[in-house]
Amino acid sequence: MATERSALSRLALPALLLLLAAAPAGAELLKLSRLQRPAPRFTMTRDLFAGEESPAPARDGGPAQAQAQTLQQSIAEEIASSVSFEGIILKGGKMLALLNVSGEYHTVGEGETILDKIRVLAISRERVTIEYDGQPYDIRKKEEE
Repeated sequence: MATERSALSRLALPALLLLLAAAPAGAELLKLSRLQRPAPRFTMTRDLFAGEESPAPARDGGPAQAQAQTLQQSIAEEIASSVSFEGIILKGGKMLALLNVSGEYHTVGEGETILDKIRVLAISRERVTIEYDGQPYDIRKKEEE
């Protein structure tokens, strides 16, 4: 009987210590996981105060849309001031555009990318259409002075 008690106490003590050590850590992990989860955004899909027959009024986007338009406007101005279309070059029956990007000249064809940011979408004699940050921009041929 004494040896059984001794064996039980030898097994019970490490098991008890293991349970005590694991319990606070598990509880702490649960709390941290709850804190790291972002709160869901509140969105209203319909006007609760209007009748069932009338849909919710469309919002114009407010400040976020105005900020996005301002950003697009500043990008367009930056492209207009730093990228110029100098002319075209015919090479092997293919039309290439001669672009001046901040003082650096590049010869590019349709579908090609320069400076890892500017992709040429279309080339004509009067203008070139480029894509920057997913938005298309037309650049007219530089007027000769």
